[in-house]
Amino acid sequence: MKAILFSVIMMAISTYSYSQDVCYNWPHWEDFKQNFISEHGRVIDLGSEKNITTSEGQSYGLFFALVANDQAMFDKLLGWTETHLSEGDLSARLPAWLWGRNGNNYEILDSNPASDSDIWIAYSLLEASRLWQERRYAVLASVLAKRILREETEYLPKLGLTLLPAPYSFQLDDNIWRLNPSYAPLQLLKRFAKAYPHSPWQEVHDTSYRLLIESAPKGLSPDWVLYSPEKGFYFTRKRPDLGSYNSIRVYLWAALMHPDAEYATQLISHFKPMAKATSKRNLVPLNTYAQNGKYQKRGSVGFHAALLKFLDSSEEINALVSIKQHVDYNIAEELTKNYYSSVLSLFGTGAMDNRYSFGPEGKLQTQWQAQCSKQ
Repeated sequence: MKAILFSVIMMAISTYSYSQDVCYNWPHWEDFKQNFISEHGRVIDLGSEKNITTSEGQSYGLFFALVANDQAMFDKLLGWTETHLSEGDLSARLPAWLWGRNGNNYEILDSNPASDSDIWIAYSLLEASRLWQERRYAVLASVLAKRILREETEYLPKLGLTLLPAPYSFQLDDNIWRLNPSYAPLQLLKRFAKAYPHSPWQEVHDTSYRLLIESAPKGLSPDWVLYSPEKGFYFTRKRPDLGSYNSIRVYLWAALMHPDAEYATQLISHFKPMAKATSKRNLVPLNTYAQNGKYQKRGSVGFHAALLKFLDSSEEINALVSIKQHVDYNIAEELTKNYYSSVLSLFGTGAMDNRYSFGPEGKLQTQWQAQCSKQ
C-alpha cells in the first residue's frame, strides 16, 4: 500500500520528465559534466581557493559515469586520476586526495590518500568490469582492494580490522584513533567480501557496522569520532560530536542498501531520529550533535536530496513529498554552482529515479543494464 501511495504522489508532484532513452540520457549527469568536469576528466571544486580536485570527486565521477553508461567519460576520469593523483600508475600507489594550484603550477597539494575515495574507485572499477565486460577494470580493482587493505586498515584492539581514513595522521597516539563513519558504505564492503572471499573484507564490513552504530548513541551520526580500547567511541572538546558535511552520507549510504542486505534494517531503525528531525521541521538539518541528539540550521539542496531515500525507508511520507518538491525546484541551479551539493543531489535523485540500486550483496544494478544492450 505504501509503495502504491508513494508512486501516485511522486507522479503527481514530479516536475521533470525524463527521456525514454535511459541508455544514454541522464540529464543531471550531463549538467554535472558540463559544469564540474574538464574535457580531460578532472572533477573541479568550483570556487575553491586553489581550484582544487579531490580523489573523492574523481571517485564519485567514476560511479556516476558507470550509472549513466558513459564509458568514454569513465575512461577520461580514470586516466586523469592515474596520471595526476597516482603519479602515472594507479596500481603502484593510491591516489593523493588533494590536487590544485600552487603558485603558478598545478600539482599534488597533499599526497595522503583518502580511503573513502579509494573504496569508491575500486568498487566502480569492479562493477564496470562486470557491466561493461572489461577485464582490465577487474584487474585494477583487485590491485586497489588489496592495497587498501594493506595501507588503509589497522587492527584496533577490542574492535577488529578497521578502515582508517588514510594511511597516515589518524592514529593520534599508541591507543587513540580518529575515524569517519561516512567513509565505509557497507554495501561496497560487502561487495568486496563476496568478490574477494579469501580476504578480510567481511571483518572490515562488521567493524564498520559497529562504528556506525556505536558512534551515534542518539541516532545522529558525527562527522568524526575518536576510538580507544579503554573508552570505545568518544568525543572531546577539541574533537566534538558535530555531524554535518560528512555525516549526511551515513544516512544516504544506509538508505541505499538493499532491504535484505546485512544490517540494513538495523541501520534504518537506529538512525530514525534523523528522519524524525527532518520531518518535524520539514527540512534537513545542517548540523546535528551525536551526544545530546540536538540539531540546527538548514542543509543545502544536496543535503535534502541525500535524505530522500532515507525518508522513504523511514516511512516519513509527508516530509518526503515536501522535500522532493524542494529538490526538484532547486536542483537545476544547484548543479551549476556547488560541487559537493551536486554530488549529493546526483546520488539522491538518481536513486529515487531508479537509475541505480544495490543488490543484497552489494552488486550495482543499473537502469541501463536492465533496459539497454551495450553498443
